[in-house]
Amino acid sequence: MLHQLGWKAQTDELRLLHYALTLAPEPDFFIRKAIGWALRNHARTRPEAVRVFLAQHVQGRSSLTRREAGKHLG
Repeated sequence: MLHQLGWKAQTDELRLLHYALTLAPEPDFFIRKAIGWALRNHARTRPEAVRVFLAQHVQGRSSLTRREAGKHLG
């Protein structure tokens, strides 16, 4: 989940979002935190993509993941 941190415009967005969906049901705190962290990092480069992703996939997302991912979206 975190291997693309810092890649900015070179982030493989499809892979990132696929991993976020695949790992979403995980109950582990650190995995949910990592999903939110990776999405938040990606939102610095592509905020609209993360905003749309969160809106479309609000079901099944933990509140921790949503909170972390949306910190800088406003």
